[in-house]
Amino acid sequence: MTNHEEYEQFANEYCQKVLEKIKRVMEKSNISQGMLASKSGLSQSTVSKFLAGDTRVSLIHVAKICKALEIDPGEILSFREPMKTSEESMNIWGDDKETMLIRRPSHPAYRGYLREFNVYFNSTISSEDKILQGKLIFQASENGKCCVAKLMLDTGKRKGDGTPVEKKYEGEMLISLSMSACYCILQEKNIGEICFFSFSHIFLFNEDLGCRLACATTVSSGGNKRPTMHRLLLSRQELDVDNVNGDDFRMVRGQLMLNSSDILIEAGEYRKLKEAEEELPDREGVHELLDDFEQCCDSLEVYRIEESKLRKASCTMEDKVKVISLLRSSSLNNKYNKISTKADEYMYSYLENKYFTKRKKEKELED
Repeated sequence: MTNHEEYEQFANEYCQKVLEKIKRVMEKSNISQGMLASKSGLSQSTVSKFLAGDTRVSLIHVAKICKALEIDPGEILSFREPMKTSEESMNIWGDDKETMLIRRPSHPAYRGYLREFNVYFNSTISSEDKILQGKLIFQASENGKCCVAKLMLDTGKRKGDGTPVEKKYEGEMLISLSMSACYCILQEKNIGEICFFSFSHIFLFNEDLGCRLACATTVSSGGNKRPTMHRLLLSRQELDVDNVNGDDFRMVRGQLMLNSSDILIEAGEYRKLKEAEEELPDREGVHELLDDFEQCCDSLEVYRIEESKLRKASCTMEDKVKVISLLRSSSLNNKYNKISTKADEYMYSYLENKYFTKRKKEKELED
């Protein structure tokens, strides 16, 4: 075989690979020849001949086709294997038939979840005593193969012109039937942040999800960026968490704490709560209930040790680390924190009594 024949064979094989990549992207994106011709500005006949392999296209034609398909020309023209589409690149989980994770929003498990939710969680800046809020949308992707998750978060800060500073995250929500769990992975590309949260899944069928408490893993705000674990509330109902003296703020704040089955509270704080009559429900039995708690609760002397003071001690760093580790291993802190079924029930009961029942009655009157 002459050099000319070798180059000709190489050129033919190369053009075939480029053609295969373009066809693959078209198939995955559900783009027909007519749509490609219309979006690229090329004639129908040119596109048809190219896809049939009857003619070679110029670099300018490839550039127009790649722009129409919203892909990088470098990927199409490279010698690597056929590229993956953006959705394939995002999908590290496999297809529904190959994994226990459900991606298709058309699956019955997604009924009641594909909608907009209000999101609430504590500020990750220790000096801030407020609840941040945002909007979370679960919706089917354009081709219906995955559940897209979009979160718009109000940071509580303002720009120079007074407009709010927002973070915009986008990712995917998946459902595991074996684990009875929903998983959501989101990224904020502008600042390079990824967050993750999960919550319990139930089949809703003909109803919408009312609320769910989720475990969240993020990075703290402020100057000291640190990995942070906290709770997050998804609610169909918009809540008034700006009013720190309101019922919504108190209820949400209490459920966003990293609670366990034991409620540890200082004796002084407990007495303050009993004396603050305006904060307690004004119903018979409430004060008697608190009196009973006080009589039957275990008396426990607790030492509050500030780690910052231990770090200032004059002993060696090795000794400080050992002492701090020993103290923590004997402390009352939990090894983990679960969001129990009861916690979800408490939150839903509050919303049902205050908002959902009211809305239902208003709708009945309208009908």
